[in-house]
Amino acid sequence: MRPLDCPFTMGQLLTLQSDTVTVIIYGKRYDIPVSVSEHQLLTAIAKDEIILLPVNFERTRLLLDISETSPQLERELNEFADTTESVTDLLKEGV
Repeated sequence: MRPLDCPFTMGQLLTLQSDTVTVIIYGKRYDIPVSVSEHQLLTAIAKDEIILLPVNFERTRLLLDISETSPQLERELNEFADTTESVTDLLKEGV
């Protein structure tokens, strides 16, 4: 995983098409192009009820190569969940 070099936000996956994914960010929909490998990954995980995806601030591409230990990822997940508990710790525990 490469280090994160740009700010991002989290988007909730709504729909997945063959060449785009639709996410919702702060109540607004964005269609983001996806590569074949990104589509394959998203197809595998899209069975879960809620999928949060890291999206660049311009809402033009997914950032699927962010390390799970990224402090910014932790902040974004906590903001989305509106909790003071560590969301990444909860996810590791399987909550």
